[in-house]
Amino acid sequence: MSPSKLDSTASYGNGDASVSCSQPENGFVDSLPLIQSEKAVQELLQQTPVQGTDEHLIEFSEALRTVAKALRRVVEGEAAAQAEAAEWKRRYELERTRNLQMERRGSY
Repeated sequence: MSPSKLDSTASYGNGDASVSCSQPENGFVDSLPLIQSEKAVQELLQQTPVQGTDEHLIEFSEALRTVAKALRRVVEGEAAAQAEAAEWKRRYELERTRNLQMERRGSY
């Protein structure tokens, strides 16, 4: 394999099975390594117990729900803080306007 023929080569291996993927000069990926990698994935899926995978997915789903709840609380807290800040700003502007009016009345 000469460097002029390939743009990139990557090898992935686990134990006995080794998968190699190369990209020729024309930019298309060889189909043989893809077929081999599909076979390797199918073999791996057959070896993985479905029950264990389901338990991990359920646990992951619960973790995501927990994160979503925490993020929702943060967003709600931020919205409440912004509303409170807007109210204080409104009060400040009212007081400032009132003080400016009083100064104008006093100077005439």
